Amino acid sequence: MNLFPLQPRADHPYRALERGQTGALGWRILYFPQLDSTQNTAAELARQGEPAGTLVIAERQSSGRGRSGHRWFSPPGVNLYLTAILRPSLGGARLPSLSLVAGLALAQTLEEVACVSPRLKWPNDLWLGERKAGGLLAEVIGYDPGAPCVLLGLGLNVNLTRDQLPAELLPIATSLQIETGQQWDRAAILGCLMARLANRLDEWERAGFAPMASRWSSYSVLTGRRVSLREGAALIQGRVVGIDEQGALLVDTGREVRAVVASEVVMEKHSTPS
Repeated sequence: MNLFPLQPRADHPYRALERGQTGALGWRILYFPQLDSTQNTAAELARQGEPAGTLVIAERQSSGRGRSGHRWFSPPGVNLYLTAILRPSLGGARLPSLSLVAGLALAQTLEEVACVSPRLKWPNDLWLGERKAGGLLAEVIGYDPGAPCVLLGLGLNVNLTRDQLPAELLPIATSLQIETGQQWDRAAILGCLMARLANRLDEWERAGFAPMASRWSSYSVLTGRRVSLREGAALIQGRVVGIDEQGALLVDTGREVRAVVASEVVMEKHSTPS
């Protein structure tokens, strides 16, 4: 029995994308005009047994969220807000690299569809120019070392205009339309992303993140920049020298090179790649 009270709409802009997808992961789309958060809805559906490959898409989120509890600004009709339910065979230490895998797929998608030059800020942000245009959030629920379920959330600012941005976001946020001066077909972007993500996830399942590390690094906005971050109670400051084959951020503190697995990274003001 389905205990979930919300019902997805059958008629939606992404309906055709459920057919003809290639790769190891088949996609099923559940579209909602409005949700509090696609992550919350996907979590409930996953607990009810929703299969891997289901995409929960909202036209608008009232309480969209990103990493570390940050709110994700989610106006209707202009952007992509979605969560993919994944049930990877890989577990344990490899799971933290999943958001990097998705970030690589997203960057490659925007290069292909929009001919822009995206950059990735470790561990889960996509930049256009010097501002954030997208974010990823990978959460493990009901963790079982043998059969983890991962909710891969993604928000991408597509046709958002500067006039729609709150004042506090103007210095730090952007969109595909703001950067290129034209509107974009969200379904075309999502279709390319679904194909790219299926291929990258298949590669990750077979060989882990290591074969993708150099490709991810080619998009890195942090390499060569001075940063501050916390690992537990310790404050780490230094220059980013790259990522390792597991996706950890490598920071040269001047005394040693530290491999950081999870942290909030702050770039020091006026820091430029060297």
